[in-house]
Amino acid sequence: MTQTTDFLVRLHDLAIVRIEGEDAVDFLHTQLSNDISGMGDSDARLAAYCSPKGRMLGSMVVWNETGHPGSPLLALVRADILEPLLKRLRMFVLRAKVKFELTELAVYGATSSGHTEPDSVWRVMRDDSATRISAPRTPDGPARWWVVCDDQTSATALASQWGLTEYEGSAVWHAQDIEAGLGWVEQANAELFIPQSLGYDLIGGVSFTKGCYPGQEVVARAHFRGTVKRRAVPGYCEVADGVTLEAGADIFDAQRPRSPAGRIINAARVNAQGSVPSGWYVLMEVTLSDIGHADFRAVSAEGPAIRLLALPYPLEFTDDDSADKA
Repeated sequence: MTQTTDFLVRLHDLAIVRIEGEDAVDFLHTQLSNDISGMGDSDARLAAYCSPKGRMLGSMVVWNETGHPGSPLLALVRADILEPLLKRLRMFVLRAKVKFELTELAVYGATSSGHTEPDSVWRVMRDDSATRISAPRTPDGPARWWVVCDDQTSATALASQWGLTEYEGSAVWHAQDIEAGLGWVEQANAELFIPQSLGYDLIGGVSFTKGCYPGQEVVARAHFRGTVKRRAVPGYCEVADGVTLEAGADIFDAQRPRSPAGRIINAARVNAQGSVPSGWYVLMEVTLSDIGHADFRAVSAEGPAIRLLALPYPLEFTDDDSADKA
């Protein structure tokens, strides 16, 4: 597990979009994989935005900006997909009274081993200085929040308020996302995965009762027919200097070298900390029957080994998968 805790770090690769207008909630509800209309004032929603084929074009965390009636919505997204994501959403606005605006709000990641709250993920806490949204964490890991505030707010003051240390570089935060099983759509992996491949149905990112949205038929069919054979699992890999592991890249099984055994969803390189050497944390999509059996490798079938980390959530195996594992 990543050792760094009790820190506050600026997340420059995340952006905040404001969605407002009297039809904003209804519009997003019909476009995203999660229940936006049923979202409470203190709730956040993880959601996928899919193509008609069920492939993820984007991922986001959505919440009410103020918590008051008629409040605009805010959405946290990866900055590198922002332009094509908004362009596509605007195509379907038609006569709906909704508009999208890129904000200048700052986004930080905060993690604290000394906090026991919040008890649940996807909760929104507001005060005069910032809004905190509780993020996924490992079962024995520290509490984690996205912190959203005015760009002029002092990071030093925020860190002091919560007893944290300012930290440079977001790789550790993203590595903790990977350990917690939270995958993001970024430019390099857009349209490669269905929501279940990223475990969104396991961490609160999909509602199977909310009704139609683009790709809903594909996502629902995979769920109700039990045909999800590939899942996201976290891993760790030490590679030579100069070797980069990237989202969307193939991974391999040294025992079956002829074809790829999966793909990287997200990757984060963490520098050496204490007894932990420099290495790459990877969230990767693999076949369920390969878990515990495959000799996963990065770059090629002869490449550096990828060691599976503890699964952040239970995975269900079908009878066919169990037979494969026997």
